[in-house]
Amino acid sequence: MLTRDRKYTLQPPEQKQQDHPQPSRPICTDLYGDAKPAGKAIGSLSTNGTLRRGCDLEHQIAIDNGALRFQPLLTPGWGRQGIAYGPYQRTHGLAFAVLLSNGHNTSQAERIEPLKRRLQRWWIGSETDPPNKRFKQWLKRPQKKGFMRRLWWWIRSAPEFSNYFAVPKLNENLAIGWFPREVPLDPKTEGNGLIVHATGFNNGELLTRVGTQLMSAFQGLQNLQTYYVIVLRQQGAAYYVASVPNAKGFVSYPNMRPIAIDPFNQDSEVYAAIYQSVLGQIGFRVDTRVYGAQVAQIPTLATWYGTAHVADQLCGTGLISDTSAEVGGDWIDYNGQFELTSQGAKALAPDSLTVLDPNEPSGLIHVLIQTSTAITGTGLAWRVNNPDNYWMLLTDNKTCKLCICVDGHDEVVAISELWHLQPNTLHTLQISDDGDAFSLYLDGQLIFNKAFTDPRLGHATGVGLMAAEANPQQYLRAFEVHARSMPMPSTLNVGQPWQVDGTHIAVADDFSGCAQNLVGRVTPVGHRTWQRALGRGEMMMTGDSAVQVQASRQHPNPGRTALTFPWDNPHFADLQVEIVPPGHRRYQRERGRGGLIFWQDENNYITVSNWLDDVYDGASISSFFYLNGYEELYDAVWTNVADRVFWGKPHQLRTVFDGMNFMVFVNGEPVLSRALTDVYPNTPRLSINRVGIVANWEWGNDTGSIFRNFVAKVGLIT
Repeated sequence: MLTRDRKYTLQPPEQKQQDHPQPSRPICTDLYGDAKPAGKAIGSLSTNGTLRRGCDLEHQIAIDNGALRFQPLLTPGWGRQGIAYGPYQRTHGLAFAVLLSNGHNTSQAERIEPLKRRLQRWWIGSETDPPNKRFKQWLKRPQKKGFMRRLWWWIRSAPEFSNYFAVPKLNENLAIGWFPREVPLDPKTEGNGLIVHATGFNNGELLTRVGTQLMSAFQGLQNLQTYYVIVLRQQGAAYYVASVPNAKGFVSYPNMRPIAIDPFNQDSEVYAAIYQSVLGQIGFRVDTRVYGAQVAQIPTLATWYGTAHVADQLCGTGLISDTSAEVGGDWIDYNGQFELTSQGAKALAPDSLTVLDPNEPSGLIHVLIQTSTAITGTGLAWRVNNPDNYWMLLTDNKTCKLCICVDGHDEVVAISELWHLQPNTLHTLQISDDGDAFSLYLDGQLIFNKAFTDPRLGHATGVGLMAAEANPQQYLRAFEVHARSMPMPSTLNVGQPWQVDGTHIAVADDFSGCAQNLVGRVTPVGHRTWQRALGRGEMMMTGDSAVQVQASRQHPNPGRTALTFPWDNPHFADLQVEIVPPGHRRYQRERGRGGLIFWQDENNYITVSNWLDDVYDGASISSFFYLNGYEELYDAVWTNVADRVFWGKPHQLRTVFDGMNFMVFVNGEPVLSRALTDVYPNTPRLSINRVGIVANWEWGNDTGSIFRNFVAKVGLIT
């Protein structure tokens, strides 16, 4: 097999060194082990002595419990709160990695209800305790010193004060990346950044900056501990993410998933930075926690293609089928021909398709398209199994078209005139694919305005270039393809997301037996007796292996009600139950509030429950904290889960809690993770003395949720 003439694409020195790569070199590491009060973090030194730069106009950035803390701003906006490191010179392989929990991925700047109504609800709380008792307990709380700031925030957000305090329209809340200045004026319009965008019922959307566009990597971003990694190139950057297993949009750390390529940005001097513009939603207080940040030079990524398992600049001379790619093997023509030139590859024949096979499914595919005045159809093939079975994306001067070829027959899946090529323009075309779903992008815009869920040919490994017609003036270049997951460079290690799983069933109850009150029942596994811990409501066994809250839309459950049994492991519990929310569809005035409870004593417990109501398009999973005899309602932490929870549809709710950290799962998918110290910095670890099920109060009461198959696990038996 011939090797192409490379005289037009000289390798930079760092590419020639890949046979003997130098060790990765951390430049800055910050693990936040030094406690700093609010307002004192910026200007201090990182773990390895790097100056913590940035901006803290309201003096709300602190360090405690081994993490940086961003607290809510009174005046939302960019350039007011953030941390930065640098400056650094842009080079191939310069990486910035961050492990954090965003306070709320759907944080927005918005008006709340009238102030009088807000204060009335704050006074009443969740209706678990009489208001006078609540007030007496509130007076004992050390956190009450922050109430005046909270009250001022509410005043500024209330509609009756709109003539005095403007609230900007702000849906982007967090930015992480490389920016050309220490304090970016607007991370949406500069640098190489990852941006979190609030989407309401679908929680968060992860955006990446590609050229001048914010490209949507995926929606449904849940409130979890997350790794964000941005690796610079001499021009542009590659974006990667990681989290806990089964998290939507992510792969499991210590692997990372590539989600986008920017081939354009050329800022020569950059700062690695994390900036927050707004925190919380509808007046709820939620802090962001940054567990670690690191800047490192990664020699193994110091190429124009980084982590790609297929890469070819497509510049040279001769037919592409006579060459090997820079990475990924030999090109094979399935049909037609492409010729290499100094400007890229051009099609010599109609219906040209050339492919190579990295022998591993691909997750991110990117190519540049240089057009002239004469535009013809061109694009990408992927999930290629053989010449008769593959997916293809073609674009020309009028349309974008998505097709699948099955046994030699083409099926048009989608076609639109909203996206197409422009004359004399350098376009970027990329595909993100996890094997089940894929998204298509032209110049950073999501083609067809949606992702496609289609597993057909999901395990096929071929990728390639396509052209509908011969065109001597239209070129493809900088073709790169990345696997769906790859190991995170070992240098980029600032901790791992928290997750612990139960390993041994200690107690289980399938609720089988005759119809009777659950109180007094002994569990078939573990032999524990259900007892009332809270409330006046009733939960009855139905006689068909279920327990139902005795309530209806006419007579909702009378406030928070919890049934529990004794628990022997005070440091760990992994609870799981199937819940069927009442009703069958929206607008039946049915409300779901079913969940789980972890109980230390009558003054200290946490609840995790679903929230399903007609007043909102989606559903949520909410956590409430009753600590030291008081529950601050507006410190509740939740995540919006769209239609994962729905009327009449069973879902599995699972929560793992070690007395400090908890993680919540819906149908096996992690959706919410927090530590008690994320909410209250000085909170001690709870002892888990009882566990059970709850019909919660959350702006309304349950109208008849059904519980099935309760399972409680402990950790490894020693």
